[in-house]
Amino acid sequence: MFLNILLYYIGVCSAGYATPEQIHLSWTENPNEMRITWVTYLPLSTNLYYRSLLCKDSIDWSEKPASYTIFDAGNIFIRYEFIHTVTIQISSDCIYEYYAGSYYGWSPTYKFRGLSPGTKIFDSIDMLLVADWGGGTVGQLTKNLILKQISLDQVDGILHAGDLAYDLPDLEGMVGDSWLNMIQPIAARIPYMVSPGNHEYINNCSHFKNRFKMPINEANQGTGYFFSFDLGRAHFIMINTEIIVDDKMASEIYTEVNWLKKDLKKANENRDERPWIIVLTHRNLYCSVDWTLPYKEKNSNCGVDSIILRRYLEDLLYQEGVDLFFQAHVHQYERNSPIYKNKTVKSDYDDKYMHVNPKATIYITNGNAGNIEHHNNPISKTPQKWSIFAAEAYGYGKLHVFNKTHIYYQQYSSGREIAIDHLWIIKDKLRF
Repeated sequence: MFLNILLYYIGVCSAGYATPEQIHLSWTENPNEMRITWVTYLPLSTNLYYRSLLCKDSIDWSEKPASYTIFDAGNIFIRYEFIHTVTIQISSDCIYEYYAGSYYGWSPTYKFRGLSPGTKIFDSIDMLLVADWGGGTVGQLTKNLILKQISLDQVDGILHAGDLAYDLPDLEGMVGDSWLNMIQPIAARIPYMVSPGNHEYINNCSHFKNRFKMPINEANQGTGYFFSFDLGRAHFIMINTEIIVDDKMASEIYTEVNWLKKDLKKANENRDERPWIIVLTHRNLYCSVDWTLPYKEKNSNCGVDSIILRRYLEDLLYQEGVDLFFQAHVHQYERNSPIYKNKTVKSDYDDKYMHVNPKATIYITNGNAGNIEHHNNPISKTPQKWSIFAAEAYGYGKLHVFNKTHIYYQQYSSGREIAIDHLWIIKDKLRF
């Protein structure tokens, strides 16, 4: 008991007791809403103070009380965190300024754009795509470059396709605390949307479910494991591939797949307004395997699991005309041509950096934001014919949905702080 209490108060003292930390934004399942989440280490009543700027119907500072849940972040010992949440109404025409806390401690003040899914259609949106991101040297490089980018460029949201912190529960949850504090200067300004990877399933996903509140739908039952949203001219879907490759979770497969079928059908019915359909997962359907290396030692992240995932998902993606499929898990970057049934499908026009009217889904592996495991699968010396570009550089992607007909993607190297790859996708039809 003494050790429990000692460890708890060490964590409390190092975190500043009552000062809000781990602040992050996320969209909800409803339009015109923003959720703000933060943590304290004491059970305090805290408030959000916010105002709108630079819009027709600006509001002066308003106060809204937060609710909190008690979360035991420990594995061996009890280590309580108090997770505070507030949801506010927003308008896409406004900029919002806010801070959170109580008499006992205040957060810094942050600003965010009032854009939210399912509302006014903006032709041009920009999303950052990350995955497999932890702390350490390489994780810090990615953080530093993203901070520069959001200060200079428009960024409307960040989508993280699994494997957070490495790992959220480690060191009695302190690794998760440290990582969330590392990304706070980003996630407190840009909505941060996440789906689980294999590393989130430690402790039955408890850290993922408690620390991140994602959009609720009838099928995910509030877990946030899979969801979708409309933004700009695109429909985004974040799904959970862990339940498909893990036999212990097989009973959940059809719940998610049936939801995905309905979601894609609805997205296609709305394709005149939002012709782009973009899916993000953690595990890979397609990535190159170096067959000169021992399979179990070096290629296990893109082998049997990929075949299983294709069996459940590939025909559906193809039949519903999914344009782009972003995947992670392999700690490299690889961009592939349009693929169906393990073969390249020719577009009306193809070159290394452009596809005009693609006839199948384009797959991009982007699991290289940086983590303690470093690179898990080396760049293949025997790449498949559909592999166009690959790199070991740590980094992330930026997706610019210009309008109904043009998308531009860039892959950044965090170490070199430059774009190392790019792709134009152009189409004059709503779907292939």
